[in-house]
Amino acid sequence: MKPSPIDWRARLEARGFEGAELVPPSYGAQVLWSWREPLAAEAALREQLDQQPEDKDSLRTLLSILGETGRAGEIPLLRRHLHELRCRDLRVPEAAREDVIAYLEAAETGAPPPERMADAHVAALFDVYAPSFDDSLRGFLAYRAPERLMDAVQVVLEGRRELDVLDLGCGTGLAGPLLRPLARRLEGIDLSRGMLDKARERGVYDALRAGEITAELASTTARHDLIVAVDVLVYFGALERLFERVVPRLAPGGLFAFTVEKGTDPGYRLQPSARYVHHLDYLRGCARGAGLRPVLEQEATLRRQGGQPVIGHVVVLTAA
Repeated sequence: MKPSPIDWRARLEARGFEGAELVPPSYGAQVLWSWREPLAAEAALREQLDQQPEDKDSLRTLLSILGETGRAGEIPLLRRHLHELRCRDLRVPEAAREDVIAYLEAAETGAPPPERMADAHVAALFDVYAPSFDDSLRGFLAYRAPERLMDAVQVVLEGRRELDVLDLGCGTGLAGPLLRPLARRLEGIDLSRGMLDKARERGVYDALRAGEITAELASTTARHDLIVAVDVLVYFGALERLFERVVPRLAPGGLFAFTVEKGTDPGYRLQPSARYVHHLDYLRGCARGAGLRPVLEQEATLRRQGGQPVIGHVVVLTAA
């Protein structure tokens, strides 16, 4: 990190902070930043990063300071370093890292996004999160997408049971216990083997397999009465191919039910959260193009983020 001429410890002393000579740079930066002394905080952060170049929290704070002080030219290199550290921590394979970095860059900068999150990113991300995934979603994020989806499906099914059900992107199987009472046979697919291990522990699926869902849909001739995708399409921007792959896998009268986060702009957009939002008109266009028609469309709160409700669309389609 390049040096700063500002003596950040002297700034602490000038503000009456006792023991400034003993303060670690990271803590000094927090104090100075809270006092709205960005240049002194920056000096402390750069000293911290000289000592610990992989300190992601300090990198994030430094990026915020550079943005607020109008030095955007210094940001891209630091942000890339942060993304590289994230890829390393997630154990993303080297060959996939450029795709993951491009995706994260698009999420943060608003640059044109890729059509979906890279498979290696999905697998690595959820392998890491699998052990704490359920507790985080249910507790901290008040996640209720499976319940909202099942409420809609139950309305459409009108009491039908003994169905062949396919759970796309099943994750840890949170939807499994809700789907099981409807199912003669219940199958799940997910890219993350760590998530599949957790789903297997629930003991409600007849079959679980690892794979990318569009490829898996194309590789089989099996047909299902109900195909669901709960909180999965937020990692896809473009949905045309997925919808087209679903259609041949639906039994006569079969249903495709899914949730997405609600977008207000046309088409789809990648958010800073690294999740896509979709406009309802775009969903309808994808459905028409694939030969599907809507049976039910609802808005619902799917979870919370930063204390605010995340509004989504719950959609049930059938063959036109």
